[in-house]
Amino acid sequence: MTNEELYGQAQRGNADAFERLHKQLGNFIRSIALEACRHFGCSDSAAALLLEDLCAEGGLELWERIRSGGYDERAGKLTTYLYPFLRGRMYRYLETNLGVMSLSKDEMERVRLVQRFYHVEGKSAEEIAAALHLSDEATARLVGYNTHFLSVFDLQGSEEEEDPFERLLPDRQGASAEQIVYRKVGLELLEQLFQTLSSRDRSILGHTFGVYGYEKLSADELGLREMLSPDGVTKARRTALEHLRQRYPSSALYRWRRAFRLMRDVWVDVR
Repeated sequence: MTNEELYGQAQRGNADAFERLHKQLGNFIRSIALEACRHFGCSDSAAALLLEDLCAEGGLELWERIRSGGYDERAGKLTTYLYPFLRGRMYRYLETNLGVMSLSKDEMERVRLVQRFYHVEGKSAEEIAAALHLSDEATARLVGYNTHFLSVFDLQGSEEEEDPFERLLPDRQGASAEQIVYRKVGLELLEQLFQTLSSRDRSILGHTFGVYGYEKLSADELGLREMLSPDGVTKARRTALEHLRQRYPSSALYRWRRAFRLMRDVWVDVR
């Protein structure tokens, strides 16, 4: 079946036709992604890391073009119509994200630390600058990096080896008994906090990170499942995570972490 025929069926709500069309256009989307990487001067290693995300962006744009219904078969091939839309979306993605992806591991850790202070702990830019001995300009730059503030460290299942809570401990040379308890209880309370969210927010975050019994879905798969546009997926993720953060100060997890820090500080003073 031709691309044009599948497009027509997908536009009429045939999900199988969309899946077939998406698969049929896979090499086409990939070629545009590679072209975008070359245009932005990405190294081979950077292109390898970016390719999956760019192809996902292309899939989302394909879905958006089907929803918009702007294609007229009399004007030419479907691929000719799609090309500028897919390329433009991938270019915008690279313009927004390439700066972050080019950071070194140490610098990325710094970005995460500053953004955690700013977004999660509610510290002002001035407080962060003073605590980390940064200039106001450097702090503003680190806060402003577009990381979408979504990562496995923001929401993580207990089966993961790396622990988001241990990252906040000053000494990670080995897991003490206190750290093991902190990890176990913290992750249990995080799941309790997660369960207080609405079913939609749980679905969005659960499928984003593949935790708590939810299958991990790519951005385009999540968009199809929730009937969201690409921008809608991003906004839904941010909104759900913000709802989680809003519940955090009144949660058992928050009280447990404060109590743990207090006990740790008292123990340090005693020693």
